[in-house]
Amino acid sequence: MNIADLCTEFITIKSLKDDSERNIIEFAEAPWGLGLGSSVEFPPLFPVQKFYLKCSYNIPLDDTDRSIIVRDRFNEKELYHFTELEYLKYLYEDNRINVKEITGDPKDTRNNICLVIGRRGTKTTLISISIAYEIYKLLKKFSPHQFYNIMPTDEIWITCIATKEEQSSEIFGRITGHLEHSDFFKRYRSKPTANFMYLNSEWDIQQYGYNQRPSIKVVAAPCSARGLRSHNNIVVIFDEMAYFFESEVSADKSAKAVYESVTPSVAGFNAPDGTPHGRIISISSAGVKRGQFYELYQRSFEADCKDLLMIQAPSWEANPTLSSKWLRMKYVENPLSYNSEFGGQFNDKITAWIENEQILRMNVIPGLKVKSHTYERVPHFMGVDVALQNDGTAIVICHIVKKETSNGMKSFIELDLAEVRYAKDEGKEFFNPDEITDWIILFAEKFFIIKGDMDQHYGLSIVPQLHTKGYKQFSFTTANRESNSRMYQNLMIKMLDASLRLPEGDNKKDHPLVAELLTLQATQHSKYLITVEAPQSKNSHDDLSDAYARAVLLATEYMNTGGTSVKQNVVESTAASSAMSYKRYFRKSKETAMFTNRPSSSVLADLTRTRGRSLTGRF
Repeated sequence: MNIADLCTEFITIKSLKDDSERNIIEFAEAPWGLGLGSSVEFPPLFPVQKFYLKCSYNIPLDDTDRSIIVRDRFNEKELYHFTELEYLKYLYEDNRINVKEITGDPKDTRNNICLVIGRRGTKTTLISISIAYEIYKLLKKFSPHQFYNIMPTDEIWITCIATKEEQSSEIFGRITGHLEHSDFFKRYRSKPTANFMYLNSEWDIQQYGYNQRPSIKVVAAPCSARGLRSHNNIVVIFDEMAYFFESEVSADKSAKAVYESVTPSVAGFNAPDGTPHGRIISISSAGVKRGQFYELYQRSFEADCKDLLMIQAPSWEANPTLSSKWLRMKYVENPLSYNSEFGGQFNDKITAWIENEQILRMNVIPGLKVKSHTYERVPHFMGVDVALQNDGTAIVICHIVKKETSNGMKSFIELDLAEVRYAKDEGKEFFNPDEITDWIILFAEKFFIIKGDMDQHYGLSIVPQLHTKGYKQFSFTTANRESNSRMYQNLMIKMLDASLRLPEGDNKKDHPLVAELLTLQATQHSKYLITVEAPQSKNSHDDLSDAYARAVLLATEYMNTGGTSVKQNVVESTAASSAMSYKRYFRKSKETAMFTNRPSSSVLADLTRTRGRSLTGRF
């Protein structure tokens, strides 16, 4: 055994015999503890991580080393350099911490913690360090059960609760990794299973022998109020609590139900002098302004709140290693959620869907106009939003074009047509399904539609009529939160990528579709689920927008599959409907000449040439 191993063993044995507890920073950095920063394999704590842990355990802050660097939201420009005390003042003045000072007095420790930290802000690391330290404190007591006056047959649990089983497994792996590489825990730990691990106290070992009746259990589990009740938890940690299920989706899995079910269990862990030792740590990136996590955040600012510590920080402040390029990419992916996901800021439930109108306007092409018809024999896509009464019925048609850009050829989705009808404007109380069917067919005759889609509600009556008349390229999909979110998330991605081509308006006014898109609001239900719709006000509509989002999604799916998503029967039905349309042109040559402003003989000659090629050729 070399000198280093002898020193490690000596320190380990000494620590077992030393009744005093080291604080969490000493434990995390000590070679016998977690050894963070002691080797290349285990990087040191970030300055802000150290600050969080000190505040959580009421450890005096440093006022000499300005190691905490605050940067802008893309982690590019350095704004401030702070000591820990200066950083505390900065956070307090910015309403990002609810305590004005860290006294260092153990009696002032707040055991209920609420950490609002952006994604990739090392939340899992903080959780695993905290759990390892709490286990260390238990094992420093010869018999934790005697210390807390608990029956020796009752297990002491440390529970980490996550949104899903995969997430809880990831956290558990990080926890057991700390316990398995630390010298301190060698004497006490047992082999972990997939989601729990037992540890032996000194009393367990002396009374029963090693690993015969271990009494301390570390558990990582998905959220479930029923599954986590009735255990003696000295520590409960809620990971990504803002994104637990909503109560209306599952009462058993909602944040409120789980919180109320599990947290009373910590009340029984008090020191002989009455000082509470049970801890509740709620940690998450910010979500919408509702739910149990947001209620904790709000309560932290109440004047009589003496038990709860709240700290709020963006990802780039907590984790200075985040790439600026990566952060900018995440912003481009979804500007709506960036401040919440990475900035640590709670969202209003309803926000503008397009926060910066330039995101949309960079897709508006000068000189581009809508069409009433086209002779182009390329795939076109129709989105339909049907409302027979009150609201409008909209049809939007688009197609894919390739354009030369500075980065080479790029595919764009170009708008061809956007029309909306209101029954009241036509002196009617409502539309009949037959009228909408005929209206759809009118445009299917003027554009080479290979795929059309509408929502299920009215589609159940309209789509069968279309199929009967030979237009089998039309279908319907169920309209719900998921489908709405999918359509609009896809539309936003295309918008941010400047992959759309929208027409200019007339007389210095936006095209009606562009104007409508700019008014839409987004309701965020969870991390990845939103609903986009018109504001609840008079004369606000989303008919064109919904139809447009459907058409763009159809075109996107077509591009993503290289066109293979359109089956042969759809191609054949499109050709058949085009042939039917061709015959109707012969019967209505005068009408055709009228909307094309050309002699009917010329129109028919062109139609014969173009349709003959399209019906026998490929897309």
